[in-house]
This record gives sequence, C-alpha cells and structure tokens, in this order.
Amino acid sequence: MSRIDMAELNDFLHGLRSSNAEAKAMIRKIKEAAMDYAQDNRLKGEAVSTSKRYFSSTYTSICQSIIEALDESEERLAQYIREFGSQVDSSPSARIDAEILQEAMAKVSQLQRKEEDLHRQLTAPNTKPDMQQVYAVKSRSVHTQLLKAIEKENILERYLAFEQSHGQFFSALDELIRATGRAVQELLQQVTFNEKTGTYSVPTSANNSLLLMNKALQAARKENGKDPFPKAFEDYTLFAYTYVNDQGETVTMWLLERDGKRANNRELQDFLEEHGQELNPLFYTNLSGEELERKVNDSWKEGVNYLNGQKVSGFSGGVLKSSAYVASVKDAMDDAGLTEMTLSLGFGIAAARNKTIMVKKVKKPEVGKISERTSGGINPVQLIKNKYPNEKQAGKTFDYIIENGQIKIRDGIHEVDFIIDMEGNLKVGKGHSYLAGGADVQAAGKLKLDKNGNVRRIDNQSGHYTPTTNHANNYQQIFENSGINTKNAWLENYSMNLTESGYVDLGKLGHTSTKLK
Repeated sequence: MSRIDMAELNDFLHGLRSSNAEAKAMIRKIKEAAMDYAQDNRLKGEAVSTSKRYFSSTYTSICQSIIEALDESEERLAQYIREFGSQVDSSPSARIDAEILQEAMAKVSQLQRKEEDLHRQLTAPNTKPDMQQVYAVKSRSVHTQLLKAIEKENILERYLAFEQSHGQFFSALDELIRATGRAVQELLQQVTFNEKTGTYSVPTSANNSLLLMNKALQAARKENGKDPFPKAFEDYTLFAYTYVNDQGETVTMWLLERDGKRANNRELQDFLEEHGQELNPLFYTNLSGEELERKVNDSWKEGVNYLNGQKVSGFSGGVLKSSAYVASVKDAMDDAGLTEMTLSLGFGIAAARNKTIMVKKVKKPEVGKISERTSGGINPVQLIKNKYPNEKQAGKTFDYIIENGQIKIRDGIHEVDFIIDMEGNLKVGKGHSYLAGGADVQAAGKLKLDKNGNVRRIDNQSGHYTPTTNHANNYQQIFENSGINTKNAWLENYSMNLTESGYVDLGKLGHTSTKLK
C-alpha cells in the first residue's frame, strides 16, 4: 500500500518548475550553439561539413526532446495534483497512508458491532438509569469513531480507485525520458569520427534511437492531450531555412511545396510555426541561402511570392515575371510597393543582399547611424581584399551608436566581429564577409568593449580577409578616422599562415600584444 502527502507534492512541483527553467535555458543555449556552428561558414573542409550536418541533424532533435520531456514532467505532475484534488481530497495539505486507512476500514465492522451492543444495553428494560447515562456517553463516542472510520474508508476507496485509474499516468513520460536517454547514449558511445577520411560514422542503431525517441515524444504529447503532427504533412515536401533576424535571434522559416511548387496550407503552416522545432530532421530538408534564393527567383518568374506562397497579380505580377527581382527593376518594385512587402516579412533574400540600398529607399533607420559619422572625405588608409568574395556567408548585424568615441551596441553586447569598409563605416556582428557584403575593407577582426562602450581589445582574426600584421598596425588610425577612441585598448596582432587549401592554419598563429596610446 502507498502513501501520499500533497503538501510535499506541491512543494516538489514548485521546485521542479524552478529547476526545469534553468535546465531549459541551458539546453536552448546548447541547441543555439549547435545551430550557430552549423551555419558558421568561416570553417571549411569536408570534415567540418560532415560535422555540421551531424550536429544539425542530431542536436536539434535531442535538445527539443529534452525540453519537451521537461515540459511534460511539469504538466503531468500538475494534472495529477488537480485530479487528486477533484477525485480524492481537495485539501492542499492532504496526507494519505493507505496502511493506516486499511486499519481504519477493518475497525468499521468492529465499531458497528460495538455500537449495536451499546444500543441494546441502553434500551434494555432492566438497565438502571445511572448505567443508561454511561451507555449513552459510550455510544456517542463509538458513533463518532465509526463516522471517522467510515470517512477514512470512503477516502481509501476513492484513493484506491484513483491509483488504479492513474497506474499508467506517467508511463508515456517515463518512456520519453528513457528513449531520450538511450538516444543520447547511442550518440555518445556509437558515433565515431574517422580522422583519415574526416567523416562521422553514425550506425543504424543511433538513427533508430532517434526515431524511437521521436515516436515516444509523439506518444507523450498525445497522452497529454496535445495533437500529434497532422497526417497532411505527408502530402507536402517540407523545407526549412534557418537564419538570424535583426534582433540576433535564430529563426526557422518553414516552407511547404507540392509537386515542386510553393503550396499554401494555413493550418499546417500555423502548426509548423508553433511545433516545427519538434520535428525530426529526417522529415524536412534544410535549405542553404543559395538554394532558397533560387527558389525565390524562380517563383517570382511565375508571379508568386515564394516566402508567403501568395500570387501577385496586376502591375506587380508583370514586373516580377519580367524581372525575377533583379536590380535593374528595383525602382519599379519600390513604386509597386514590393520593397516594403519584402521587408515586412522579416526576411527576404533580395532584401538581405541589398539591405543598405533598400533601407534608404524605404526610409528605415540606418544601422549604426552610419550616415551621421562617415569619414568626411578621408581617403582609405589601406585595402584588404576578400579572399573568397563569391562565397556566401551566414551572419548577424548588430545595431549600435557611437557617442564620444564609444561604441554602444544594442542589448549590451561586448564581443563582436567587425569590419571597417572603404568609406570608413564600422559594421559589427558576426561573419566578416557577411558584414562587408563580400566587398574589400580597410580593417577586419574581432572587437571587445567594456560595459561603457570603450574599446578594450582589437585583433585581426578573419578567415575571409586574413589581414597581415602590417594591416593590423594601421587599425588605430582607421578607427580614429571613423570617430572611435582606441586609447588604452590592446591591439592583438596575429600573423596568419595559410594551408595549401587557402585556409588559416590555426596551429601556426603568431601573436603580439600592444597597448595603444
């Protein structure tokens, strides 16, 4: 027989929610780190590409399953407490010991017989008046005990019925936790990396574990009243494009196709927006920026906005079919309102590739208020060429302002990649080639600020530009030309050697540190 203390259970739920919140924050950071790595184009090579595919396909599912298991643990326990209150005892401090209640049940018959005996003695003709009073007091006492025993009997009956109906209440959650644990162990123990071939070996057992984990996840969702993924997904081809929005957040765009054409299904689209991250990566195809751009351009030719699946008719449609969104008809698009439409989506391949031009057209605020602090005609100090100008790079751009020589980046960000372009404009974020739009620059590297926005460290680490030590020695002047104070900052100057493939040999980095005056 079991025992239950609802006060302890409520305290446990409170603690569970607190610890789960911390765990979920940590898991989300792991997931974001894996996604950032998978999208980082600064590292090259077959081994890196294989590694990225592995992390993208496994860590997304694992992290989402763990988060779901944490959510389910809270929801199921809270539901268990609610149902106990409605079916057994509503008191938040209710305590039940089935063994004690069982003993109370055994006393019911004994107390009933004792009460009957006292009643007979009380009403017997030969019972003396003084004894009648004694029997009456004893009878009331026994009756009170009997009522309490009967109530305990009723509670025990309700509790036993509750236990019987909730015997499998946590079974799906338990299986989800076990399946997730097995999947993690399979990946840790069975996945191997071959240094000679630069490839990961993922055995069938590991893939099967991921599939079983996803199956357990759907079972847990269904048991807790959540709809499993709609079967209608089987009628569509699903694509995902992951990018970083203007707030620096990693976002996934979900795209449905049918028969090779962009398709609309509002119900499925809404479901994907809410639950898409829970999908097994085997169920969809990740698109690169180039692949999505081709789809967007091909769709424009058909008069369809690929990003939202809507047909564009009239003048706008004619412009699209004839131009496929090329720069030569940019002004016509502005007149047709298509630029605003594209930007309003939060993402657009063409919008992203031509952000500076498009922002000026629609009178949006410029990143970093660049127009207020250009170099005022100062000639470029030097030119550093992009070694891979045609290579598309994912990245982020952070807004900032410059005040009194200090750089104040939004959200208090202190460590960033930076470039200073040939016009003296500073751009900060992630991904040097991305920040420069593939163009040549005067300076590129990494930048560290203190909490007030003072420059504390500058270096010349950039795989796309690989600035030389001589280039880096000019950084102080270039920063000052752009209105940025570098006094007392450290210049970390790296001499970078390249491999035969043209990439930075991280094992042969030379390094000097100089405090700027």
